[in-house]
Amino acid sequence: MNKSIAITGVVIIIAVASGLLLNSQNSSGASEPGNSLSWKTFDEGIVLAGKTNKKLLVDVYTDWCTWCKKMDSDVYTDKGVIDVLNGSFILMKLNAESDKTVHYQGRSITETEFARTVGVTGYPSTLFFDSSGKPITLLPGYVPAPKFVPVLRYIGDDHYQTVSFEDYLAKAAGSPSP
Repeated sequence: MNKSIAITGVVIIIAVASGLLLNSQNSSGASEPGNSLSWKTFDEGIVLAGKTNKKLLVDVYTDWCTWCKKMDSDVYTDKGVIDVLNGSFILMKLNAESDKTVHYQGRSITETEFARTVGVTGYPSTLFFDSSGKPITLLPGYVPAPKFVPVLRYIGDDHYQTVSFEDYLAKAAGSPSP
């Protein structure tokens, strides 16, 4: 990953860790019938993103990971999260301990190798890519729905290209940036 991607990731990590994320879009509550997410395999997602010009979100998990299961049950079922994801992203699941082969940038590698290559060191981890498959950032760990929605909007609406995450949050909160 390049330096700007790493910096964006660090900013997001710091914001999540210090509780700076906004809760202005409180999106609590379970999803309504018919309002769900469509998860693709890695290879399906890469192709579909190119056709639809949507960004990619890759949920990196392991079968034994309790926080990964909590992310599935509490975050990916949240109506606010579902709305943003369905509008801006192609969704993929990737098992970081799988020997299943994926194809990325002309290479065939296992899901395990892919996770290591992009810097995943813990689970869950959320990877973001643009529609051409270029990495945007990596968000490690469990993130509750009210804190996840601003991250999704920041990336999904392309704010990451023009403003830091801290400035985005400050502007969204109506306060001047530091």
